[in-house]
Amino acid sequence: MKYTSLFNQSNVTLLLAFIFLLSLLSPIYSQTQGTSFSESNTYKKMVGERIFHGLISSNNDVRACISCHTKFTGDEINWNPTFGEVASIADTLSAQDFKVLVNSPAEGFITKVHQGYNLSDEHLASLQYYLKTFDKKELETPPKSYPKLIWFLVVGALMALALVDLFFTHFVHYKVIHILVLMVGVSVHLKMAYTEGADLGRSQGYRPDQPIKFSHQVHAGDNKIDCKYCHFNAEQGKSAGIPGPGLCMNCHMIVREGTRSGKTEIAKLVKHFEEGTDIEWIRIHNLPDHVYFNHAQHVQAGQLDCAECHGKVEEMHILKQENDLSMKWCLDCHKKTNVQFINNDYYAIYKDYHKGLAEGIQDSIKAVDIGANDCMKCHH
Repeated sequence: MKYTSLFNQSNVTLLLAFIFLLSLLSPIYSQTQGTSFSESNTYKKMVGERIFHGLISSNNDVRACISCHTKFTGDEINWNPTFGEVASIADTLSAQDFKVLVNSPAEGFITKVHQGYNLSDEHLASLQYYLKTFDKKELETPPKSYPKLIWFLVVGALMALALVDLFFTHFVHYKVIHILVLMVGVSVHLKMAYTEGADLGRSQGYRPDQPIKFSHQVHAGDNKIDCKYCHFNAEQGKSAGIPGPGLCMNCHMIVREGTRSGKTEIAKLVKHFEEGTDIEWIRIHNLPDHVYFNHAQHVQAGQLDCAECHGKVEEMHILKQENDLSMKWCLDCHKKTNVQFINNDYYAIYKDYHKGLAEGIQDSIKAVDIGANDCMKCHH
């Protein structure tokens, strides 16, 4: 009788209502727990980011991480591991190994830089979490500024206001002002359109991050290595040639530590050599597909110095594109450059020019004189 009373209609209804209520509250509870966990990780990542940028520090005398491990390349080469490299390393290390790397690294030049670091386990965990969870896509291109676009829109807005006032509002009573604004605005827009159109596809000043921090100043400048030792195909082929790990190891079999970069960068080269993989160098000087250019024609036949096109690479830590490599630039060079006719078998067929030089009728032969600026030379 007592047991039967427990299962009357009223009690069963209450029980079902209670179960239904629990089913409604369960997702809310789970979501709350998930949000709490997410908020915890967000806070952890925020702390790690602040530590990396030096906003939280256990020792005011030490440098912020970002001062050495920068996210983007500047005008000067940064010999320290980049932010992306540090993030990749942090992703593979245990908490203990990461602590050793930051607080007491074994490698000589890192030990000097990290002297005084004494981050707590909690701060180290936050820093490593920030490095592990950072979106690597943000490192592909540096933040862009848009001053030209802003200026273009401002001028366009002024022209629009001038038109509206000229035909509708009539706040300004002198039409000459409207006409002046429109004329200047159209001139500015046309100038910007021409400049941007002419620069399309050109990359003067381009200096990308390379997979290995290679300094032309160290190799071509300090150590006087001839350009054609590394760019071995410049005298014989269309392309100058890019050195592979095997060629680099001719020197680096012995040289395993750089005066600026330590062992880190050369170790990357050694790894490529031992694994038999190519170094994915990023091309800097690149002409449009419809343009034909041959290095042998200029280096071997024309006997031009590499600096004529590439600038003083022996003074560059970070190699950049010195000239715009536009058609105008090439044509102007052909007009002013003297062809090396003397003791140059390549130009032996130009007998009339040789005769003119020998008899003093001509004092020099320009590249344009022998057809260098003919359209079909480069567009065939």
